[in-house]
Amino acid sequence: MSIADIKVFNAKNILNILISILPISFIAGNLIINLNLILIVFLSFLFYWREILNTKLLFFDKLIIIIFVYTIFTSVINTFEQIGGLETLTLNKTISFLRFLFFYFAMRFLIEKNIFNLKFFFISATLCSIFVSLDLIYQFINGEDIFGYSSSLSINSGKMSGPFGEEQIAGSYLQRFSIFSFFLISVYLLNLNHKKKIIIYISLLILFFSSMLLAGNRMPIILFIMFWSFLFILEDRIRKYGIIFFIAIIILSYLFFQFNNEINNYIEGFANLTMQIVNFLPNLASEQKITQFPNIYIKEFYSGYNSWLENFFIGGGINSFHFNCIKTIHACATHPHNYYLEILSELGLIGMILWFIVFLYLFYITIVKKYILRTAFKNNHIITPFALLFLVEIFPIKSTGSFFTTGNATFIFFIISAIIALSRKSQYK
Repeated sequence: MSIADIKVFNAKNILNILISILPISFIAGNLIINLNLILIVFLSFLFYWREILNTKLLFFDKLIIIIFVYTIFTSVINTFEQIGGLETLTLNKTISFLRFLFFYFAMRFLIEKNIFNLKFFFISATLCSIFVSLDLIYQFINGEDIFGYSSSLSINSGKMSGPFGEEQIAGSYLQRFSIFSFFLISVYLLNLNHKKKIIIYISLLILFFSSMLLAGNRMPIILFIMFWSFLFILEDRIRKYGIIFFIAIIILSYLFFQFNNEINNYIEGFANLTMQIVNFLPNLASEQKITQFPNIYIKEFYSGYNSWLENFFIGGGINSFHFNCIKTIHACATHPHNYYLEILSELGLIGMILWFIVFLYLFYITIVKKYILRTAFKNNHIITPFALLFLVEIFPIKSTGSFFTTGNATFIFFIISAIIALSRKSQYK
C-alpha cells in the first residue's frame, strides 16, 4: 500500500489544490511559484514515487532527459574553461534548473493518470484572470489598485500593472491564463445553452482585451490575437464566430485609441520599432562591429547573436549571457529577450537543435495529428488551449522574458507536460 492510499494524507486533493493555485502563484511572485512547484514535485514523488519511477519512458521523455543532461554537460565544460565568478553562477543555475525536469515528470504522471483534474486549473485560471482584469480597470479609474499599488509605480507612464506592482507583466499574464476561461465554458460547462455561452464569450473578450490594452504590453496583445487567429483557422466548428471576434477587437481598439492617447502611442511606437528591426537585419551580415542601435530591442537581439558566436556549438551555460555579452557590448541586459537567441547563447547550436526537435515533436502531435492528419486525436478538444498557447509561446519573432527563469520555465513545462499527458490519454481512447 502506497502512502497515497492512507486517507489522512488525501494525496489527490492536496495535489489538486497545489496545482490549481498555480495561476495565483504567478500573481504572488517567483518565491511563491518556486514554493508551489517544489511542493508539487516533492508530494508527487512522496505519494506516487513507485508509480512514477515505473512509468515507461517515451521517446519524448528520453529527449527531455537528454536536454537536461546536455545542460549539465555544458555547465561543467564552461566551469573548467571560465575564470572568476561565472562558473559558480552557471553551475548553480543549472542545478536549480533541474527542478523543472522533475516537475515535468510529476505533472505528466498526474494528468495522464487522472489524479489531477484539469477542470480545477481552468476554473482557477479564469477567476484569477477576471481578478487581474478588474484590478487593472480599478487602478485605471482610481490611480491605484486594491492593494494600493499606484499606476505611477510603472516605469512607463500610462501603463497599468495591477496586482504586479512595479512589474509590467499584467498583459502577459492575461494573454497566458485568460484563454482557459473560454475553454472552461466550451469543454466543461456543457449544460449552458448556446445563447448564454455567446453572451459570456463576448463579455469575457471585452473584459480581457480591454484590460490588456490598459496594461500597455504590446506583444501579449499581438499574441492574444494570434492565438485566436490560429484557433479560427484550425477549428472549423467555431470559424463562423471569427468575424464577431475580430469586429469586437477592432471596435475596442478604436475606442481606446480615441479616448486614451497613451495606448495610441504604444501602437505607433510598436510599428516604428518593427520597421527599425526589419531595416537593421541586413547589418548582421556585416563583419564590422556595430555600436549604434536604433532601439533597445535591436541592441538586445544583436547582443544575443554575438554572445552565441562566443560559444558557437555548446554555448556558455545557463546564466552566462550577460558575461559573454559584455565582451562585445559594454552595457548588457541579463538575457537577449528572445527564447531562441538565449538558447543559442547559453546552450549553443547543439542545445538549439535539441530544443528545436522538442518544438517540432510537440507541433506534430498536436497541430499535425489533430488538424492535418485528422486522426482520432482530432476529438481531443481539451488539448487545444495547451497546443495553441505553446505555439504562440515559442513564436520566434517576438520579444520574451528569459527562457530559464522561474515564471517562464514553470509555464512552459506545465504546458509541455499537459500536451504529452493529454496526447497519451487520447491514444488510450
